[in-house]
Amino acid sequence: MFLKRARLAVIKVARSISARRYAQAIYQLALEKDHLENWIEDLSVLAASVSDELFVSFADSPKVETDQKTAVIKEAFEGTVSDLAMNLVCLLATRSSVSSLPAIADSFQELVDVEKGLVRAEITSAITLSDDQRTSITTALANIVGKELTVTTRVDESIVGGFVAKVGDRLIDGSLKTRLEDMKRELVRGT
Repeated sequence: MFLKRARLAVIKVARSISARRYAQAIYQLALEKDHLENWIEDLSVLAASVSDELFVSFADSPKVETDQKTAVIKEAFEGTVSDLAMNLVCLLATRSSVSSLPAIADSFQELVDVEKGLVRAEITSAITLSDDQRTSITTALANIVGKELTVTTRVDESIVGGFVAKVGDRLIDGSLKTRLEDMKRELVRGT
């Protein structure tokens, strides 16, 4: 059981490194051709295609011939994405790595954000934030890091209240759950 988990962890790390390398190659190509925005759109479409489990199992199957995979991919994406993006999917299919498209798209977007001077932030709250709350938190976080932010939000009821923000590699924890745990530790330490 331990070895199986260790192997899965190694595979995940290898795929994330591989996704970064693909993203870097695509980024260089996009810069040379001045097609950053086109690639953002294409990668978004391609990453969304991974939600179709039947497509991914077909494209990543080692039992399916490369010619068959290529034909299906070209038919599926013809007129939807650029020829280069289609070639990317075909290449990934030959390596049984189509499932890594979302990671490639994320890595590519990170490179574009760095180019534009943006920092990614993810705000997790116990309830859905109103537009005013989101704007207020985003402004406060931008002041802390001194850069413009690209923000995504998500809801996690387990944090009870407040919010947790991940900004770049920083973690800002203003959750009620953490405050309660801190108080509990202080009470235990005090007795």
